[in-house]
Amino acid sequence: MAQEEFAFLKKYKFYLLLLGVGFLVYFNSLFGSFIWDDLAFIQNNSLIHSLSNLSSFFLGNSVAYQNGLSAAGSYYRPLGFSIFTFIYSLSGNQTFLYHFIQLSIHIFNTILIFVLFKKFFKEKLAFFLSLFFLIHPINTEAVDYISALDDPLYFLFGMSALLLFINAKTYKKLIGVGVLLLLSLLAKETGIVFLAIIFAYSLLFLRGKKFLIKTSIIALLPLFFYFYLRFIVARMPLSVGKLPDVPIMTATLLQRIFTMPAIFWFYIKSFFYPVNLFTFQEWMVPAANGNFYFPLLFDLLFFTAIFVFGVWIWKISKKDRVVYIFFAVWLLVGIGIHLQFLPLDMTVAYHYFYFGCVGLIGLIGIIFQNIKLKNKNIYGFTALFRVILIVFLSMFTIIRNSDWNSGISLYSHDLKFETNDRMENLLAVNLINTGKYNDAQNHLENLLRRNPEEPILYVNLGIAYELTGNFEKADQIYNKGLSFDQDGAVYYNYARLLLEREGETNDAKIVAGKGLTKFPQNSDLLLIKAVCEYKENEKTQALIDIKRVEDISPNSLTNSIYNTIVNNQPL
Repeated sequence: MAQEEFAFLKKYKFYLLLLGVGFLVYFNSLFGSFIWDDLAFIQNNSLIHSLSNLSSFFLGNSVAYQNGLSAAGSYYRPLGFSIFTFIYSLSGNQTFLYHFIQLSIHIFNTILIFVLFKKFFKEKLAFFLSLFFLIHPINTEAVDYISALDDPLYFLFGMSALLLFINAKTYKKLIGVGVLLLLSLLAKETGIVFLAIIFAYSLLFLRGKKFLIKTSIIALLPLFFYFYLRFIVARMPLSVGKLPDVPIMTATLLQRIFTMPAIFWFYIKSFFYPVNLFTFQEWMVPAANGNFYFPLLFDLLFFTAIFVFGVWIWKISKKDRVVYIFFAVWLLVGIGIHLQFLPLDMTVAYHYFYFGCVGLIGLIGIIFQNIKLKNKNIYGFTALFRVILIVFLSMFTIIRNSDWNSGISLYSHDLKFETNDRMENLLAVNLINTGKYNDAQNHLENLLRRNPEEPILYVNLGIAYELTGNFEKADQIYNKGLSFDQDGAVYYNYARLLLEREGETNDAKIVAGKGLTKFPQNSDLLLIKAVCEYKENEKTQALIDIKRVEDISPNSLTNSIYNTIVNNQPL
């Protein structure tokens, strides 16, 4: 029995090491809270709170409407929201299971990369390269940020499709490739990169015209089916829409082109120098200035290095020259799809490079595999260097995991490296939620001095004053913010304050009514108006308004108030 166990450990030692190292390095990420979009996509998203809503994700409705608006924008990613729903049914708003599943997917992805690398590299080198991917700090965002589940998820299905395609000998396996590619696309539209990689593999390694036709059919059928689901069934556009406070989304095509060299260099630089990582990268290069030319110069130097190494590989290794081209294509596809030809909601994001960095690691692997070290001392030195590199990268990853522990720790850390008003506002909200009202007020008042027409700042500052008991100041803040309201949130909070804190049902009803003239589909304002009407014995109108609320935004609270009004019970 002991001999069988030893044989098992020997056979699967690298897989077990990847599993163990993965959980060791990311252990402190398992206890992080909901952050950023997690609140809208999971915690406050009533649609994922019931398994009965699973079909709605494939019909285009993924995030519950708030104030007549959806936080999902034009994203069509039904698979991820389905997984969130299953997890929520098991653990609710407890975050451990979300993190555990996301980390498990990342580790499994690493194992799939190891399987792929073993086809091109010696096993020990393949293990080291896979381990490098596993613990690289640039991947912490894709692992620690729950709302970024889409990236490891589309990679999981896409990489599985690629490996199955490489070994496909029957039509059944090719059908399986098509199904996996479709699942990758349903996890995230970026899954289209695996269609490109499968085509590249077919052209470079198979080269058979007959098999290329099969590849085209297997790759294009899931794409057509995805387009049918997205555009015909769900009626979701390809663009995510324009967010006015995100510069890259409102930039012209020329401005995005000026930004592209800096985007490309950002990913290369972050890969080789993964320190001082921070989120909310919303910068832009609006013209051909130094921020355009310097990254362009570095990009050209990088491409020159890739070309020179490619020529060297071409001369010394007939076997590896095609592999080198394959991973170069992988890298270019991975970065190219995120160069802002279609504007995204961030200029750059580390989880965007989750796919592309495999191509870069593969290129490095080919180069190292062809460097012949005859001196044993040099070989020992390189082995020691690799160990030290893994240890240092692991330390950086563990430290970055701790930043993702909470909204306060993340935003406080990242604001040291870039002034970002949206991030500072999120920090203020987190400070409010943890009872640090004075700190939140300081941030929000500074933000308002810089952004005097931003309505959400009036809402958050008003709430901060309410929670300290300064209702008079809150009243002033809300009243001042009414003229800048863009979706009814300021009107709603002002009406709520008048109703809850001051008992002024008539004034609250007037404010809610004024807000509804501007935002007639705002369910929160309708709810406030209905409650005020019921309290003033206007039951008929209250029933009309609460019924409209149920039509716009049905939920348990609305249903409870509706039943209360219908049954003439006290609120």
